[in-house]
Amino acid sequence: MDRERDLDAAAEQLRGAEASAVESSNALATVTGERDDLARDVERLAALARQERLRRRAPSFEALLAAYAAQHSAAVKAGDRSLSPMAQVPYKLRNYSLAQSHGVRSPKIHGVWTSRKDVTLRDISVDRVVLKGDGGHSAQGVFPLERTARGWRSTDGSIDFAGDEVPEAMRTALGKARAPFFAEEFLESPSGWAIPEDVKLYCAYGQVMQVYIMRSSSDGSMERQRFSSRFLDSRGEPLGEIRNGLAYDESIDVPANFPQLVEAAQHLSLASGLPFVRVDMYATAAGPVLGELTSVPSGGKQSYVESHDKAMGLSWVHGAARLERHLMEGRPVGTLFGDQEYSWWYPAAKDPSNMHNPSNWLRNHTRCQDWCQSAS
Repeated sequence: MDRERDLDAAAEQLRGAEASAVESSNALATVTGERDDLARDVERLAALARQERLRRRAPSFEALLAAYAAQHSAAVKAGDRSLSPMAQVPYKLRNYSLAQSHGVRSPKIHGVWTSRKDVTLRDISVDRVVLKGDGGHSAQGVFPLERTARGWRSTDGSIDFAGDEVPEAMRTALGKARAPFFAEEFLESPSGWAIPEDVKLYCAYGQVMQVYIMRSSSDGSMERQRFSSRFLDSRGEPLGEIRNGLAYDESIDVPANFPQLVEAAQHLSLASGLPFVRVDMYATAAGPVLGELTSVPSGGKQSYVESHDKAMGLSWVHGAARLERHLMEGRPVGTLFGDQEYSWWYPAAKDPSNMHNPSNWLRNHTRCQDWCQSAS
């Protein structure tokens, strides 16, 4: 009997302990939920406080870029891209022509196709190319390819196919970009990296505000989350970790031809006719090569530490003032092509009223020394 009473008492204690554990677990869940809610509230209030500081503190690069993105959307919705130098920026082949006209090298083009269905590597004579579309961003629809004994493969090995006909999955991915589609020169990195470092120069009408170097993973993957980063000023001095959310690598070397990269970016910035543009370059052994122009990086959403945000905001408004002065002094409005020969890869427009076709846009030409060699 004593043992039974002891067993019942132990069972009762166990039930009490279990009930207490359930209550504690529920209490913990409640506390954890309240903590998470509080953390979200703190994050939201911090974002609101930052926005208020930016609103009250002029100028701010973050605020200016957000407004610039809205202006870009309005220009695109207006329809006639011939009347907006900002709306013309996302056209890669047009930017290659612009660079050539100012003596800045662009990648050699090995083939151009007006439809993704027509894309083929059959007539490509080199062993490495980059296949891409005229539109797109953040490496969307970009394929660095190298020839193999049986066909082609991507540099990171994620794509491998026999023959010269592009797989349907690649054609679908290209469709996320914009025609025409083209195969361009595969640029070699002087550092021996699989993909050349992407040198992004933020320019305020003729002056470089900062330089953002992006390096791919060692296997050449185009996945942005695997890239590493470093920021420099226009003299090549490090700026440190000025932007959150990036993987930093301060061992990334300053390109040997850094002054030439800065000079080329400043020249193209002046030619663009925009108060702000990002000039994306590649530092190759043969010298600077244009990658693309970008008017609204990250869709207009970039945040920096406040001191740097203010410094870049000041540079932006000074650039806008320089552009305004040049316009008053007689600079033609819009993008200016230079006085050197260049290729034009777009087909002739069948419909002269189609202002989405760059062949219908007026191309103003000028001597480089007139408006594109000095930001003073």
